[in-house]
Amino acid sequence: MNAKKSLSLAIAILVVLPIVFSGCKKGPEDPFLSFRSRKARVCGTWTVTNFESEIVRKVNNINTKTQTTIDGETWKQVISIVGTDSVRTLNGKITKEPNQEEGSYFFTFDDNGKATMTYKYEFDEDLSSEDDDVSTIHQTKVTEEMTGTWNFLAGIDEYKNKERLAFVIEDKKTTTYEYELISNDDDEGGVSLPRLIGTNVVNDRYSNGEMCTVYAIIELRNKEIKLRQNINTFYLRNDNGVGESYQDNGYELLTLKPRK
Repeated sequence: MNAKKSLSLAIAILVVLPIVFSGCKKGPEDPFLSFRSRKARVCGTWTVTNFESEIVRKVNNINTKTQTTIDGETWKQVISIVGTDSVRTLNGKITKEPNQEEGSYFFTFDDNGKATMTYKYEFDEDLSSEDDDVSTIHQTKVTEEMTGTWNFLAGIDEYKNKERLAFVIEDKKTTTYEYELISNDDDEGGVSLPRLIGTNVVNDRYSNGEMCTVYAIIELRNKEIKLRQNINTFYLRNDNGVGESYQDNGYELLTLKPRK
């Protein structure tokens, strides 16, 4: 190859490289170079393997802090009233479906812009009294399901183009089952069967664009996605002169990996 051709090739490479690199690294933990587009890296079904959130809700000048953590299939929530010793700790797990290796907390993003989310968990509370021979366990099972659309957001302020992901929710359904397990010291080790004591189903449907969750993309790789949602909401409702209001502030951090 003569010197003139070598120089032309070098110039061509220098021109192409900025174009290639400009579409790769967006989030602070993104790979420096990826040959797959950001859309191709998002599309698929992803299991939430780690989750962390801290939300402070203000109602009538009382601040309640809720901290939720998920590590694999272990679920934990700590609820406290800020400035007091009042703390309620809930320990549970992400529910597994039969023949499924991973827990049922996952997102699906398809290349046509459709999105779904499924989140199933359960937790127990021991309501037994120290002075009572009866053991009472309150069990709660929750299923949250959402469907809608997804897309990247354009750059604005400190955010670059395609550095945020929007999940526009069109349908949301939350189903809660509450059970009671009572056993007596005279049961001689027998297992008490759960008794259903309550069922609550909430269905919400939204017009396109009315309800949207926006995640900042911290990391976007072929095998891992890290998302952060900043929460700052105000809710106000007045029904026949009876008012209800609250304000939420906090964040959520999610780590997602390809679902097996």
